[in-house]
Amino acid sequence: MPALLFVANLFGISVFRLVVYAVITVSVLVGALTIRQHYINKGYASAIAAVKKQDDKAVAAAVKVEKKAAVCTETNGWWDVVEQKCKLEDAQ
Repeated sequence: MPALLFVANLFGISVFRLVVYAVITVSVLVGALTIRQHYINKGYASAIAAVKKQDDKAVAAAVKVEKKAAVCTETNGWWDVVEQKCKLEDAQ
């Protein structure tokens, strides 16, 4: 309590007014930090959703290539990874 009286006397205001100012300041700070955290969480969720969408597209593309490669292997050929197409053994 002596520190509170010292600060109040330093600024020339009453102890009650100092407490009210401190409560208002803390309230504004907590509100600002809450809003900031909300937007951080929102951005994080958005980024994760975008990555998952890209992952789903990549998995679908990989499955498509696997199917093509399996058909190529069954027809006595081999899959050229660079050109992304089937090469038959007699076409070498």
